[in-house]
Amino acid sequence: MSRALKITGWLLMMMLASLIALVSLRFFFLRPEVASGPPLGEHFAARLPLLLAHVSGGVLALVLGPWQFWAGLRDRALRAHRWVGRVYLCAILLGGVAGLALAVMAFGGLATQTGFGGLALGWLVTGVMAYVRVRQGDFEAHREWMIRNYALTFAAVTLRLWLPLMTVAGLPFITAYTIVAWLSWVPNLLTAELYLKLKRSRAVLARGYAV
Repeated sequence: MSRALKITGWLLMMMLASLIALVSLRFFFLRPEVASGPPLGEHFAARLPLLLAHVSGGVLALVLGPWQFWAGLRDRALRAHRWVGRVYLCAILLGGVAGLALAVMAFGGLATQTGFGGLALGWLVTGVMAYVRVRQGDFEAHREWMIRNYALTFAAVTLRLWLPLMTVAGLPFITAYTIVAWLSWVPNLLTAELYLKLKRSRAVLARGYAV
């Protein structure tokens, strides 16, 4: 992958993440009924502490995550990279636990609950694995788990891209919301796995040429 393409992808990721993080701050200033509107507003209003905990963790993770993939920060300011990583993982813990609790009561029934529950559980598990691997000194595995984790963090962005598109296309909100409970994160995770597989393949080829 060319340097220009990497920089462009990073900037796009940062821009979308920052935009969604900024938009999500409305929950701290507006009542849920106003911030979300029907039918989710009343549902969120009844679970406001969990919602705010989830939004807090998600917003922080969205904004911090891209900086962990910036090689310049990692190579030139390792101490800052480590502290940003610690704060990021704490944000995942807060947002993930609150998200799992919200998923149990998610609007839309069992299909929506299992979809968002899988996202929250995967978010927590990949975060734990990233932490375990870095503590073991396996930095390559740590980076791979962080890529998987941020792919799930980025579900906050893809959800807000897919949901309006489906409602504009004429799907009833409940149908669109049920679909997006899965569509917001499963393709993200599959894309991360494909990227990691291609990266490993290139590394094997590079070692072969070196020999």
